Amino acid sequence: MMIRRAAIQDLEQIMQIYERAVQYMHASGNPNQWVEGYPSRALIEEDIARGVSYVVDRDGVIEAVFSYIEGEDPTYRQIGQGMWRTNGSYGTVHRLASAGRLRGVAGICFSWCAEQAKMHGCSSLRADTHQDNRIMQHLLQKNGFVYCGVIHLANGAPRLAFERAAVAPGGAYAGMQNPNGMNPGGAYAVTPNANGMNPGMPQQKQKGDGRGYGIASLILGIVSVLLFCTCINWVTAILAVIFGIIQITKNKEHGLAIGGIITAAVSMVLSVVLYLAMWFGMTNAGITYEDLLYDQYDDSYDSDGSDAWYDGGGNGSYDGGGNDGWYDGDGSGGYDYYNDPYDYFRDYYDVQEPGGNQFM
Repeated sequence: MMIRRAAIQDLEQIMQIYERAVQYMHASGNPNQWVEGYPSRALIEEDIARGVSYVVDRDGVIEAVFSYIEGEDPTYRQIGQGMWRTNGSYGTVHRLASAGRLRGVAGICFSWCAEQAKMHGCSSLRADTHQDNRIMQHLLQKNGFVYCGVIHLANGAPRLAFERAAVAPGGAYAGMQNPNGMNPGGAYAVTPNANGMNPGMPQQKQKGDGRGYGIASLILGIVSVLLFCTCINWVTAILAVIFGIIQITKNKEHGLAIGGIITAAVSMVLSVVLYLAMWFGMTNAGITYEDLLYDQYDDSYDSDGSDAWYDGGGNGSYDGGGNDGWYDGDGSGGYDYYNDPYDYFRDYYDVQEPGGNQFM
C-alpha cells in the first residue's frame, strides 16, 4: 500500500469514491457540506493537473483520495471565534474521502501529510469541515488536530477550522500518538471533555443510546393494529407516533421507533378503510344513520315487530289477549266487570219494581 499522486487514469475510481462519500454524509446527518455537485469532475481534474491530488493505492485499488496543498489558503486569512495556533507556513488537507473498505485510512493520510509538511519546513497542517460533519471532527481530533475557530469559504459558508503541529514540541514527530490516540503533551496536546470534544469547540447535542421510547412506540403500534376495528386504536396509534418521534429526536436507535410509527399508520389506514366500507355498505342497502338511531330506540319498546311496551304477548302488556288486558280480561274484561255492578244494580231495581227500570 502506498500514497501517490493521482493520475488522470484514476479519475473514474476517484469520482466513485466521492459519490459514495456524498451519500454517506447525507445518511449520517450531514447533507449540507458537499452540495451542488461538489467536488466536481472539473475540480478533481484541475487538482490532478496541479499535482495536488493524492490517492491511497492498495494493489492498484484506490482506498482513499485527498488533496494536499502547501501555501496560503485565502479562506484561512480570517478566522473568527478563535485563532490559529501558528503563524508560519502550513499545508492544507482538503477533500478527503474513503472508499469505506480500509479502516484507519484517514489516519494514514493525515500522517503522510504531516510528514510532507515537516520535510518542506511547514509548521503545521490545517483543515476545515462542516459543523454537521461529526465524523470528520472526530477523526481530526483523534489525529492530533485542535479546534481553532470558524473560517468562511469563498461563498460565505462557515466551516470549523482545525490545526495540527507538523513538529510537536521537543522535535517529536506530530504523527506520534499516545495510547488515547492523541499527541503527547505540549501546546498541541488535546484533552477531550466528557463529550469527546476539545474545550472551546462548539458543543453539539449528542444523542443517547436508549431504546425505551422506541420499544414503547413499537408495542403501541402493534396494539393499535390489533384493535384497528375499534376506536381505541386511534389513541394507541397517536401515542405510538409521539413516542416514536421522541425516540428519533433523543436517541441514536431509530429502528424500533420507525417500526412503531409504521404500524400505527397501518392501523389508522385499516380503521379508515373499515369505516368507509361500512358506510358504503349502508348506503347501498338504503340504510341511513337516522334509521340506525330510530331502530335502536324503537327496539327498546318493540320486541316483535310492534311496540314491546304496548305488545308484550301478542300485542303486549297493554293489550294482553287480542285487546287490552286491563279493559278486556275475559273477552270483554274489567271494563265489562265494572259495568256488572251497574247491571246488577239495575236488575235489583227490576226485581223490586217489576215491569221495568223506572230509572231508565
